[in-house]
Amino acid sequence: MSTKEALSVLAETLHAHMLEEDSRFFKLEELQTAMALDSSRLLPVLQELMNKNLIKPGKSDGQISFQAVSLVEAEKVGGMTKDEAMIYSHIQGSGREGIWTKAIKAKTNLHQHIVLRCLKALENQRYIKAIKSVKHPTRKIYMLYNLQPSVEVTGGPWFTDSELDTEFIDSLMSIVWRFVASKTFPNAFPTEHKPEYNHTQSSYPAHYNGFPNVSEILDFIISSQITNVELTTTDIRSLCNVLVYDDKLEKVSHRVDQYKATWHSILAAGGGLPVGTDPYAVQEVPFSIFNLHAVVPSNAESEIEGVYLDSWMET
Repeated sequence: MSTKEALSVLAETLHAHMLEEDSRFFKLEELQTAMALDSSRLLPVLQELMNKNLIKPGKSDGQISFQAVSLVEAEKVGGMTKDEAMIYSHIQGSGREGIWTKAIKAKTNLHQHIVLRCLKALENQRYIKAIKSVKHPTRKIYMLYNLQPSVEVTGGPWFTDSELDTEFIDSLMSIVWRFVASKTFPNAFPTEHKPEYNHTQSSYPAHYNGFPNVSEILDFIISSQITNVELTTTDIRSLCNVLVYDDKLEKVSHRVDQYKATWHSILAAGGGLPVGTDPYAVQEVPFSIFNLHAVVPSNAESEIEGVYLDSWMET
């Protein structure tokens, strides 16, 4: 006989009503109103549902409240021992953060041997799973099997097996910069269809508002299927902020979350020069701190002696 078949009509009706908002806790007054029952008739119905593990008690605004439990979940808990069910309830209550084995022992007041035995049984049935936390790598933490750990636990997309994935971060930053650079200086680098270089710092007028924002950058990464790691605009914003710090991007001051590439980063990547130009060739032009293309030689064969800027400023 299933859990549902053993219910009275009132209990089944109340349970169905609560399941419509299964994540919500209902106060007694709300349930009385919904069922048109006074407390003397409602309490036995609630007790019936609790005996079948179909509701669980809690608190809402300091008042005792009840939350619905699905039939599948109720039957799962019904097949556990008392100790397993108690441990399972604490793991369930920890949500996507998970709970440390030491905390489980403290909350249940069970002997460590019993706790470990129950955890093993629940894990073997795939009701729970052990996860790693980047904040507490030495702790063994458990959460429900069907949940995904929170960003606080996993460290987000920048961590792989609780280790910071610097190679992934660097490659993704390079992709982000390339995309923004292509939207800032479209002809900075030659292509098959555009062999010419853009060797000026002004691809667009000062009032141009078409530079990409974090949402457009994220859309590009998703549509290009560059990675199967799930990213958010917050993740892209973090990458852009690092690129701003590295002087590869700059934030468009009058726009929200909009970025453009710096001319300095274009030159550093070998772009922004006319075709055939050697950026390190000696140029017959006077030295000027305002000339971004001039390279002043400093070697034994040169007639010009290289002068460091700090020395020049002290003269």
